[in-house]
Amino acid sequence: MLPDRIRRRLLTSVLGRIDNRERIRRAAVLGPDRATAHQGNGPYYVPGSPHRRDIREDRAGVPLTLGIRVAATGTGAPLPGATVEIWHCDADGIYSGYQRYGADRFPALVSLTLRAFRPSDTARFLRGQQVTDGAGQVEFRTVVPGWYTPRTLHIHVRVSLAGKPLLGTELYFPDEFAARIQALPPYDRRGRGPYVNDHDIEIRLADGSPGSWPDVRPDPDGGHRADITLQIAR
Repeated sequence: MLPDRIRRRLLTSVLGRIDNRERIRRAAVLGPDRATAHQGNGPYYVPGSPHRRDIREDRAGVPLTLGIRVAATGTGAPLPGATVEIWHCDADGIYSGYQRYGADRFPALVSLTLRAFRPSDTARFLRGQQVTDGAGQVEFRTVVPGWYTPRTLHIHVRVSLAGKPLLGTELYFPDEFAARIQALPPYDRRGRGPYVNDHDIEIRLADGSPGSWPDVRPDPDGGHRADITLQIAR
């Protein structure tokens, strides 16, 4: 029997296009007592990401500085000493560790239980982890991700404390921003993705993914900056 999450994902695919606009509108405002949406780690998670701020290695793309603050719901108190891991695909939709699978074979369809979906290589570009400081903050230097079948642009985030997982979620970008990025090199060699937030499967399953929408703006030093506070119930 397939896990409930996989069954829901496949059912959503069969039913066709979905409309997340109202879900996203509601999710854009996260009150102090509401936790960031849990979405799991996804099929491309690899334990043991390198400890580093700059995760780009040789990957080309529009520079992105990602600031993440981890806080408790209700009080807003920072969570120092928490491990924050991030990972995402490159401009061509490829994840390190899974390069042989390409960008057009959704892993849930390759292996419905995900048990047979194993890493294909030891590359670790666009993966990294850091420990939050006294203010509960970390900052990563990366590039804006590309797209792959059948997902909109996103960055995975996993938060743990003393080895205990606290949160697995995804960060999303406005469709208008994604369209502008995909018109630039090196993203333009793959072309504009057909997948948008309004019809994304994972955003629907997370009811708009509350607390997963960073504030994105141009960076005076070039590229863009995105900042977000992840709220965790403890």
